[in-house]
Amino acid sequence: MKINEYFKQKLILLGLRIKQLREERNLTIKDVALKTGIRIQYLQKIEKGLAYGVLIDKHLLKIANALSVKLGELFDFQEK
Repeated sequence: MKINEYFKQKLILLGLRIKQLREERNLTIKDVALKTGIRIQYLQKIEKGLAYGVLIDKHLLKIANALSVKLGELFDFQEK
């Protein structure tokens, strides 16, 4: 499956936003893994924008809950 450049850019921005929120809460990636049940390696891929199979219901809702934010806040990023 080919991923277009626009989609890749959005995944990178999403990953950076998740990492930013995690760090603002002084959580390690291991903390988020324990709260979500998502493997550390996959969370690292999400934060790097390399998880092309990331799903809202399976991954992002769990991450939002672990970070104590609404789902929409994960997508609240500014493009530069």
